[in-house]
Formats: sequence, structure tokens, C-alpha cells
Amino acid sequence: MPFWKRGDKQAPAQPQRPSAKVVPAPSPPPTAPLPDPDRVVSDAHHRLAEAGLTIEGTREVFRKRLAEKFGSIEAFVRQYQTEGPKTITQFLASWIGFHVAPEFTLVDLLYNANQRLSSFGLQVNSSEEVRVNDAEGTREATVSLGERATVIQFRTPREVFNEINDFLAENDVRFLQLETWSDASAFMLARSPQLDKLAAGDLVVVKEVETAVAGECPECGYPTGKNWARCIACGSPL
Repeated sequence: MPFWKRGDKQAPAQPQRPSAKVVPAPSPPPTAPLPDPDRVVSDAHHRLAEAGLTIEGTREVFRKRLAEKFGSIEAFVRQYQTEGPKTITQFLASWIGFHVAPEFTLVDLLYNANQRLSSFGLQVNSSEEVRVNDAEGTREATVSLGERATVIQFRTPREVFNEINDFLAENDVRFLQLETWSDASAFMLARSPQLDKLAAGDLVVVKEVETAVAGECPECGYPTGKNWARCIACGSPL
């Protein structure tokens, strides 16, 4: 006899487990459409040329170096959309500029400077640097260009380049300081730079008196520029 006929009692019903509630996965945030990479590169290069930081004939080299540094032109555009002028400023420092570490020697600084000046048939020389005040980090040396010479005391790379730029004024070239967002410094050589076109700081962050149009340093009162990370006079963060 089948077991279900042995009595009137029926086997208890098995409790049913509640069905798990399905929570839909959140939708990814919408991504901004990527502008035409070729147009972005061409526009950025054209503005650099207008400002005197490069020449129109370097457009293809500019594009090639961007692709090498960022992996692709599209990757450059994405970073440029996110970080703005920081992207191109740091690229320029690595492409046609050079970095100077916080602890630097005058010999190394002039080596990098003369590599750029050689294109104009110029060279800056100096005597051996002498320490004047160890506590303040002040050094002294004689710097010369051709028949012109001057004794300078310096603590920062900028103080050296201020003197060199005085020598270079008649040659219509000038070393410009770029923002690095770090303790290191970066400089580049430019012919006839149009600093009024760079004062907005929305393409390249150039740290010069002519681009200091965005207020004053809260520590020393020196004029500052848009997107500057540190004051060029006292080095305080902004």
C-alpha cells in the first residue's frame, strides 16, 4: 500500500523561501562627449604659437609627442578635459622645457640653459659658486654672456634666470618659469613670448610678473596668477 494511504494525515507542506529581491545595478554616470581630438590638438598648438611658445611648423611634432606621452591623442584630450592647463603645462616642461630640482647646482642649471641657448648661438658661463650663508642657502657666482658679466647672489633657480634674462633682453629671447605643482621648478626658452595672451592661465600656467593678474600672495603680498600653486616670491602655497 502506498505510504500516503496509511492514514488521514498529510505530510506537512514545505515552507517556501521568500524570493530574493533583485536590486538593479546603478547606471554608470553619463560621460561627456569627447570633442574632436584633431581639432583640440590643432587649437592648442595654434594658441601656443600665437603666444610665442613654439612656431607653427612644429604642429606635427607637437602631435607626435602628445601621442607618445599620453598613449594616444584621445587620452590627451580626456586628461585635458579633466585637468585643464595643468596638462599642457606639464607636457611643455617635458617637451621643450626642463626641470630643476629643489637642491640644484649652478653647473647643472646652466648646462640645461645652454642646451636651449645654443640654437641662438648663445652661451652663459659662470665662475665656481661660493656659499655665502649656509643657514639661508645663499650662494654667489659671476655669470657672464659674451663680454657682459655680473656677480649674483642666489638661493633659487628663478633668481639665476632673472639675471640671465637681463643679459638676453637684447636678443629677444627669455627663459619663462612654468608651474610644476611640486617643489621642483621648470623653465623653457621662448622667443618674443606674448605674455598678455598667457595671463589668463587657461592654456599654460606661466609664472612671470606679467601674468600675475589674479590677486596677491596672502603671505608676502606679491602679485599672483591664475592657477599658480606657489608664490614666486616667497614660495608659499596659494
